[in-house]
Amino acid sequence: MPKSMTSRSMTAARNAKPAKPRDKLPSAGAGARPPRFTYALKCYSAERRADGWWVSKTPLTSAGEKPDWSGPFASIETACLAIARRLATEIADRHTRMIEAHRIAPGDPLYGLKPTTRLKPPGNGSGTL
Repeated sequence: MPKSMTSRSMTAARNAKPAKPRDKLPSAGAGARPPRFTYALKCYSAERRADGWWVSKTPLTSAGEKPDWSGPFASIETACLAIARRLATEIADRHTRMIEAHRIAPGDPLYGLKPTTRLKPPGNGSGTL
């Protein structure tokens, strides 16, 4: 043990027990059904300029990404609605992939998509959001 440790910390280190494993969710493999779907969403930035509000996905500056600004929006509310539409599209696309992968049918409580939600990949001209 390092010399910088006190006798109390050395005793604590010797008596430490391994952490208990966390309760694991059922695996999605082998036909197991997930109990829920959770989606981490992208962060957005808003910026006020002389001509209105602008929004962009928050870039990873460490990766050298640059913001891709959209706007101008007349008010904070319209800028927030623009972000909300993008997030709704992202959630619907991800959830569609998950329900298709797990073969979840429309009557199932986990289905969660409206009839108007796009069920085909974007770019093929069918469906709306």
